[in-house]
Amino acid sequence: MPYRNLLLASLVWLAATVAAEVPEYELTVVAEFTTATTLRAASNAGHMVGDQVVDGQSRAFLATMAEGLQLLPLPAGFNASAALDVNSQGVVVGTVSDQGLVFDLGEPAVWVPDAAGDYQALVPQQFATLPSPLGTLAVTGGQIVAINESGLLLGWSRLQGFQGGPTTLFSLTDAPLNLGELGFAATVTDINNNNVIVGGQLRMDLDTTTVLDLGVPDPLQPGNVSFSNAIAFAINDNEEAVVAANLASVPTENWLTYLHNDVAGYQRLNSQQLPALNVGFYDNNNLGDVAASGGILFAAEQVLVQDFDALLEPEFANWDTRLGFIADDRRVYTTAEDFDVLDRNALVVLTPLSDVIHASGFETL
Repeated sequence: MPYRNLLLASLVWLAATVAAEVPEYELTVVAEFTTATTLRAASNAGHMVGDQVVDGQSRAFLATMAEGLQLLPLPAGFNASAALDVNSQGVVVGTVSDQGLVFDLGEPAVWVPDAAGDYQALVPQQFATLPSPLGTLAVTGGQIVAINESGLLLGWSRLQGFQGGPTTLFSLTDAPLNLGELGFAATVTDINNNNVIVGGQLRMDLDTTTVLDLGVPDPLQPGNVSFSNAIAFAINDNEEAVVAANLASVPTENWLTYLHNDVAGYQRLNSQQLPALNVGFYDNNNLGDVAASGGILFAAEQVLVQDFDALLEPEFANWDTRLGFIADDRRVYTTAEDFDVLDRNALVVLTPLSDVIHASGFETL
């Protein structure tokens, strides 16, 4: 074999061997549940938040390893709630309603912990009216969907007659701020700790009010069908975003997962991913790891894994895990079903071990 070919073969073998070593995980149950339960977010400190059905109504919950799952209190006069994000101080954001149908009729809400570990439910100040393409409309509620470690509260205000409205910076002490008037003509989905938000195809630096249009990826092949639009769902502190891109000119919506940063632009997470009818699950951490529809990327190792089940220690082989929120220490907060026990479902944390497994059959990027 010529020296150059031998060298290339050696480099490929070495890269595959080193890159295919990814963490092995153990599974710990945080709380079991027997009613419809949706995990919406997790913090780097291990808080898990979401909503579950209780007596026919959606109720916001907080779960931790130390305390298990607890329902968050409702403000006086409200009967439904959902928790949508949480920071490492345990401040929870979401929505509450006095008419049920929390996602259709809810008001923005914040749950603030006190020194005793109890929570106070607060509804921040909201607009009375806002301008719209149809003229001035009443505001009938909204949601807070994201909070960062500084406590910035990002969400949107619902315009009367619509199920959405402009992105809003809420506050527990000041009046809300309409970010649509500052150029963020999208619905916010996430905020990082640099005070940068994403939503739709836009990214905005709240400190400078600079708005960047991320655009859409190039067609999959030259001359092939293009993308019509993209939605950025998660952004880390390195301004790397996880984006769902929608193929145009097809009978149904077809979403593929992309990563975006300012250096490389758009890159597909998984070249083998098939287009999906609906948007999926998207999260990333500050290491550049990604847990999303299309695969789980371990950035440092450049390994793409199909699911977390393949990384569980053998003693946890009875668990079927879902995609989950991946923290900066690579812990994963998610839900799982125990195949060995009928109807056993749980919020779980997957903790990486010092051991590694050789990811035979995984895709090395």
